[in-house]
Amino acid sequence: MGDSITFGQYLDATSRWTSLVEEQLRSQFTEAIEVRSFNRGISGETTRMGLERFPRDVQEIFPDVMTLQFGLNDCNCWQTDGGLPRVSLGSFRANLVEMIDRARRFGARKIVLATNHRTLRRDTLVSGEVYECANGRYNHIIREVAETVGVDLCDIEAAFAHFDDEELAELLLPAPDLLHLSEAGNRVYFTAIWPHVERAVEASIQVVAT
Repeated sequence: MGDSITFGQYLDATSRWTSLVEEQLRSQFTEAIEVRSFNRGISGETTRMGLERFPRDVQEIFPDVMTLQFGLNDCNCWQTDGGLPRVSLGSFRANLVEMIDRARRFGARKIVLATNHRTLRRDTLVSGEVYECANGRYNHIIREVAETVGVDLCDIEAAFAHFDDEELAELLLPAPDLLHLSEAGNRVYFTAIWPHVERAVEASIQVVAT
């Protein structure tokens, strides 16, 4: 569940980190469980929009495990909003918590909540804040939510932290905004999130077995 980073914007479906996760799930767990994977990422969406479609996109399928990734659109500011973020920090926190609560109510035994990667967007928003600084503030909220509600945190921001700008440029698509992940960036994302998904699935299998 997420935005364009979960969807895999501008890439062939097989190159997306979600597809790499699904491929690894089928390779590793097919003998133990029936693997069914759903990509519920939609480009341009915020947590507010994700929450609105949550009943249809998540609750109806009763997932055992869910990954949750939002924030890159929430922290952005549009001219038409007069410098306000698309979703305030308080609403962002509340929306994440509600999606987690709803996922648990509808069967999710394990949830992996991800921060967002560094970008090369150094432009100043209408609010006067640099985009990447806003991204960092929303990542801080994600970490707080993970700790507060007791879900597994996959710190994608930390996974990308050691890359310098030249290296990071190879992990991002140059157009349209130095934000979306390239094929190489999706592989880094997969490498970071797979151990969390693997543990979540293993724990879910153990619960069913008992």
